[in-house]
Amino acid sequence: MQMNLKIYLVASVLFLPMFCGAQSASYIREGKGEYNKVLYTFDGKYLREGKGKYNKVLNTFDGTYVREGRGDYNSIRFIWDGRYFRKGKGAYNKVLYNSDGKYIREGDSEFGKVLYTLDEKYLRIGKGDFNDIKYTFSDSIPVAIIIFLTLPTEER
Repeated sequence: MQMNLKIYLVASVLFLPMFCGAQSASYIREGKGEYNKVLYTFDGKYLREGKGKYNKVLNTFDGTYVREGRGDYNSIRFIWDGRYFRKGKGAYNKVLYNSDGKYIREGDSEFGKVLYTLDEKYLRIGKGDFNDIKYTFSDSIPVAIIIFLTLPTEER
């Protein structure tokens, strides 16, 4: 009996890091639906194209900065302070978008035009909980990444 306990403890110590270090990825799908095409994968740090944790890294997000490609020291494309989304590095750069957690608005005003409505699962076009759906999320995604994905392709 003691031998089985030793084997169990050794196996636990060896395999526990694999299970603790496993990080689930969130999928961003086009339109409404759990089975629609996966456009992007976000694992908490890296935004990748398509479905999979080995696909090309488009951007790195550390909670404040959206960086180009993969790396903590790459060029900073955008900054997010929890409310305002700005281009480049700097707390005083022009505000492109702002969000209160439910609405993504143009500019820095809380009364600006509502571009998108967020809920736990969907990004909807315009203001409203029943508008057309642009993206479906399999898990929670930071607002900064959602705003980044809504930028016109030439701005990204």
